[in-house]
Amino acid sequence: MKKRTFLLLFLAALMQVAWAQQNTVESIGKRYKAIKDYIATHTGDDQYDGADWGQYHHLTTRQWLPGTGGHVEDIYLYWDEVETNEDLIYPPHWLTFATTRFNYAARRFYQEYLYDADGSVAFIYAYDPSTAFGEDDVYKEYELRFYLNKGRVVKAIIKCKEEPDQPYKDEWQGSALPAKYRSILNQYLEKAGSLRELFNSTEKATYEREDGD
Repeated sequence: MKKRTFLLLFLAALMQVAWAQQNTVESIGKRYKAIKDYIATHTGDDQYDGADWGQYHHLTTRQWLPGTGGHVEDIYLYWDEVETNEDLIYPPHWLTFATTRFNYAARRFYQEYLYDADGSVAFIYAYDPSTAFGEDDVYKEYELRFYLNKGRVVKAIIKCKEEPDQPYKDEWQGSALPAKYRSILNQYLEKAGSLRELFNSTEKATYEREDGD
């Protein structure tokens, strides 16, 4: 009986640890607010003013695309230091947050991605100026929010409006994402992966490592 009691207590402890590591809407919201506060207060260009001088990668691409013309994408990649037991001069970084603002013709898009330390996506915000998710749907202006835990949707909030001067209204929210939104979520997850790869490549090219790599 003692052995069984100990095993049950041990399993309960493991479940509590696992639960503590789960992303929730509340925990994601706190992290999101913290990074947005950081961005709002670390926009100075004076590198000697450490209190205000934010650290991030800022990349801009300009292209002329067939059919849509001039295309500009403005990307910000924010990071934190990887916690290690070593006393490194140049500790490794991990991508915490990314934003991208871009256009196709006159349509302007904006997206945000919040990452977990293991590289998975915890939160996505996306603004789409004109899209439709069903064959019979009319094109509308959308704001989409996805709260995620290891690839699983914890909650999604889909808001839309048909006219620019109208307020947004809920089109759908919940955790069991309807099939018609799954494709756009997969596109965002693919974009999040591309931004993570871009961050890793930029770090390798620009961040001095202790070992000289």
